[in-house]
Amino acid sequence: MTPPTDSVPLQIAWQRQLAGSTGMIFAFAWGLAEATFFFIIPDVLLSFVAMFAWPRSWRHILVAITGALVGGALLFHWATADPVQARQAILRVPFIRESMLMKVDDGLRNQGLPAIFFGSLSGIPYKLYAVEAPKFCRPGEFLLATAPARAVRFLLAWFGFGALANWLRNRRGWQTVRLLRVHAAIWIVCYGFYWGRIAFG
Repeated sequence: MTPPTDSVPLQIAWQRQLAGSTGMIFAFAWGLAEATFFFIIPDVLLSFVAMFAWPRSWRHILVAITGALVGGALLFHWATADPVQARQAILRVPFIRESMLMKVDDGLRNQGLPAIFFGSLSGIPYKLYAVEAPKFCRPGEFLLATAPARAVRFLLAWFGFGALANWLRNRRGWQTVRLLRVHAAIWIVCYGFYWGRIAFG
């Protein structure tokens, strides 16, 4: 069913804003927030924008990584100056468990900085590595490892949702509203499973 004509300009307007500088500001802020005390990953926003602005929204990935670098640097500095307070603050973030910190510590001790990369793919929040890393490396080394670790998962989410939306739009004629419902459903299921595993695991 075709939406009312007066709603089409509104849809185009918010899509342009999110695909442009406004969306990039959100991506930076989200990357920084999730690297510190927010508990929902920037992949949600990056995949959202990719659904209607793929592939030109690659810039959002760059600014999200930049935000993560800033947040990681802040946490790293805090953990260097006051590791006890930094860890206690992180443990107050929803769905963060002390057992995760122990796993991160063990990974950094045995694998070194590549543990940040593997943790990103296994669902361990990046912020835990930021507070544990000062015991194992210098800040510059940590930030150099951060960029590829963040980039891989951001790219996977962005590319996966962008390619799916592009296929459904071109081959099935799906409109943006229907695509965004799929986006919401996928992330609700993913987070339901992830948080459920943490809560009852």
